[in-house]
Amino acid sequence: MIRQVFLILSLALGVATPAFSADGETTILVIQAGQTLESREISVAEIEKAGLQEVQAFNPYEKRIETYSGVWMQDFVAAFGTAETSSLTTRAIDDYEITFSKEEWQGLRILIATRVDGEYIDFDRKGPMRIIFPDYDEKHKDYQTNLPKWTWMITEIAME
Repeated sequence: MIRQVFLILSLALGVATPAFSADGETTILVIQAGQTLESREISVAEIEKAGLQEVQAFNPYEKRIETYSGVWMQDFVAAFGTAETSSLTTRAIDDYEITFSKEEWQGLRILIATRVDGEYIDFDRKGPMRIIFPDYDEKHKDYQTNLPKWTWMITEIAME
């Protein structure tokens, strides 16, 4: 039902519809801005080739510890950005955007999660990708500030 609603909404708004799947073939639009604007679609499985990592983290929204697999943001930028990349913006299916600075991905552990508990994240589980801060601690002010940056249903990543 959720997938059907999304498809109808996407068609009505004229939004590109990502191909959601549970096998890593979901595609993400990656845009590299700079001298020339370049965009391409890459699969979640291709993103994982930048260095798949696994961490356990407390999910403050679900109130439970989960095992996440994905790529560190700095490794993603190294693989798909350029040496001049200074910011990365994620866009979710509902156009929710968060921009990360180079200082953030170099100073914090930020995971672009592609799997939860070993399984690719499908649309019904808020996939295809999420942003996870595995060192989240609600007692630290920095992590309270980063709570809104825990993003899910990411369908587009832009780098400048």
